[in-house]
Amino acid sequence: MGDAIVRVLVFTALAGLAFAPLEHLFGRHRGPRPGCLVDLGFATFGGLLVHLGVATLVGGALASLDGLSLASPLFAGIGSRTARTALEVGVGLVLFELVGYAYHRLAHAIPWMWRLHAVHHSSERMDWLASFRQHPLEIVLVTLAQNAPLVLLGLPLGSHALVLLALRLNTVFVHADLELPRGRAMQWLSELLATPAFHHRHHQRVGTPRNFSTLFPWIDRLFGTHDATPAGPVGLSEPTPRSFLGLLVLPFLSPAAARRIATK
Repeated sequence: MGDAIVRVLVFTALAGLAFAPLEHLFGRHRGPRPGCLVDLGFATFGGLLVHLGVATLVGGALASLDGLSLASPLFAGIGSRTARTALEVGVGLVLFELVGYAYHRLAHAIPWMWRLHAVHHSSERMDWLASFRQHPLEIVLVTLAQNAPLVLLGLPLGSHALVLLALRLNTVFVHADLELPRGRAMQWLSELLATPAFHHRHHQRVGTPRNFSTLFPWIDRLFGTHDATPAGPVGLSEPTPRSFLGLLVLPFLSPAAARRIATK
């Protein structure tokens, strides 16, 4: 448990040290940041709840799937270790994203999944810290869904770890309050990889949800859910609890109960 606390705190601190100065230089927002303590709660205590859920529920489920995985590792016949790792990570990222895209769309369509996902959308400011505002139960569910195909394909542990690290860092990046430079090179890059502007549109308070991918915007183009217009105000249109504990219990409350807590 002590190691888990250290890992959660170290990742949060490193994310802040990396992105907070960049947001200060290249961000749009200035002044007090609403919900800062709430998101710190999700980044720390919420992260510990996720660790417990992943270590117990997800770990056991993925271990059982390991026995059903491919007999030999993916791309085992490729002699070059560098090429093999690059292919493993590339395929792992695409599979991870495709499953994440499917889960994300379902989370906006199925009521019980939306009640969990609404916690993430309750943030009224997009920045690096907003990336941590996710209900621990939802993280456990999506972690199981996204990692299962990689385990079944027998993706080696090292490549699997690189996929997880890349997606975790990317999640912080696409929520960050950053105005990226414009130009042909950046436009070309944004066709391949998600940017903060791309993901901020997903958090827009009103309008049809768009841009469900986290890393590859071409997945949204493929399925007709891409929108390149600038994002409007973000957050939820309905009253939402503003405390850490209130957001933790939000998925299990009736709309009337949620409104009562939100207006207190």
